[in-house]
Amino acid sequence: MLPFSTIEFFVIISFFIGWLFISKYLFFRIIKYSGALFILVTTFIIFYYPKPIHILLFIFYSYSAYWLLSKVLINKYKIFSSLILITPMILFKIFEHSYTYNKISELVFFPGISFVSFRVLSLFLDSKENTNPISLFSFINYIFFIPTLLIGPIDRYSRFNKDLDSGYDQLNLEYFRQGIKYLRWGILYKFILAGLIDQFWFEKIDLNNLAAYEVILDAYIYYLFLIFDFSGYSLMAMGLGKMMGVNVPINFIKPLLARNPKEFWKRFHKTLGDWLKDYFFIPLYKYFRSYKKFRSYPLLCQNMSLFLTFFLMGCWNGLSTNYVISGSIFGIYSIGYNTYDYYFRKNGHDIIFGGVSERITNYLSIIIMFNLVSFSLYIFSGRAFFI
Repeated sequence: MLPFSTIEFFVIISFFIGWLFISKYLFFRIIKYSGALFILVTTFIIFYYPKPIHILLFIFYSYSAYWLLSKVLINKYKIFSSLILITPMILFKIFEHSYTYNKISELVFFPGISFVSFRVLSLFLDSKENTNPISLFSFINYIFFIPTLLIGPIDRYSRFNKDLDSGYDQLNLEYFRQGIKYLRWGILYKFILAGLIDQFWFEKIDLNNLAAYEVILDAYIYYLFLIFDFSGYSLMAMGLGKMMGVNVPINFIKPLLARNPKEFWKRFHKTLGDWLKDYFFIPLYKYFRSYKKFRSYPLLCQNMSLFLTFFLMGCWNGLSTNYVISGSIFGIYSIGYNTYDYYFRKNGHDIIFGGVSERITNYLSIIIMFNLVSFSLYIFSGRAFFI
């Protein structure tokens, strides 16, 4: 049973939330909040989530690797260590479209492996020298927190742990009311609005027989569908998180109003944008700047880092053509905007919208960005007949 996929999930999670409140008022002297949450997480993994054996094997491998690498290689060979930590995900991505897929899938795959691997990696990369690895209980609570288990939002351990430390204090009526509000909006977005698009558009069109204007319309509709579907999921995750006393980070902030690629990733899947910046872009930029021949070319270093970041993001989604090309297109968008912004700040003159009012500039930027994103996400969707 996947999160938010069936009525049964909502029934089960209701009992889980009830258990947390019972633990708060009856068992708080003998069971800490983290312990009560651990019971729920492990129960869900073992009895309800697909492929529990795979997850248990993943926990054994990833926690053992995280613990050993944190002790031995905390400040050395971090790239090598990171590859070790995400080896199960890499194996799955490499062989996903090959004849050996079934064998690899039988060994390592479970739903949500990509986002779970991201959490493991960020946990290791955020570790400090002379800091003991977190306990197995804390590791499982963070990595497999039920509302964000499948597709995020991507939380950070330091923030998540503060909620665990707050314990039962945040398990209150006010948080519960806020959670209901988020959950209600999430259900509207994902199951009603996205559901209507799926039923009355996707299920009725033939992708092999679309006119040019229908292809463009299909790209726009897919972008709207993705926003409703994914933001709806994220809102439901925030809602259940609140009801369980955990502040799941916001993931969507009116992405249709984005005026440039940089702003887009602050609005659309924000937690992924922040993750890519901290763990891909900044390390890559520092790496290029460490070479003497690149130090005089900061713009080149930025652009190379931007393109590689989004190229790797595409590969992370999968090694199929549509994912890699879509990620590369976002990289090209980012390079173009970064170069434009660099010379705008350097020269103090807008070479594109110079002389145009700020209001009109904002409207035009939003329209341009909407079309650029629609095109890239249409490639991402795999619906484009020319890919």
